[in-house]
Amino acid sequence: MPSSNDHTDDGAKLAQDGDTTEWTFVEQAHYARDSDRDLTTAIVFAVAAAEDRDPTTLTDPPLYECVDVAAIEDAFFGPAVTGNKRDGEGTVSFRYHQYRVEVTDDGWITVREPAGDDHQSTD
Repeated sequence: MPSSNDHTDDGAKLAQDGDTTEWTFVEQAHYARDSDRDLTTAIVFAVAAAEDRDPTTLTDPPLYECVDVAAIEDAFFGPAVTGNKRDGEGTVSFRYHQYRVEVTDDGWITVREPAGDDHQSTD
């Protein structure tokens, strides 16, 4: 059976988060494991760019209260464990401020807002 967004390759139905929101692309950034920036910083800068704000103003709530970025970084980009690389595969998405943030295993960070938003920053 071919895979789809709501089924695995073997036909098992995936759990749904109940989100029926339509999302519109706003911003994208790339994280590289050999960068001087950590993944948290890359995400905060991408969201700040989406809001056209200084990254230091994105403090309420702090990112760590919304998602465990260290776990994402370890799963997708973490060091070798017992001689095997820990390069996870897939996408992790979460909400931060009014945005849906997606981090993929190839380092792309995509920021989306609910469709129809006027894309105005909130202070």
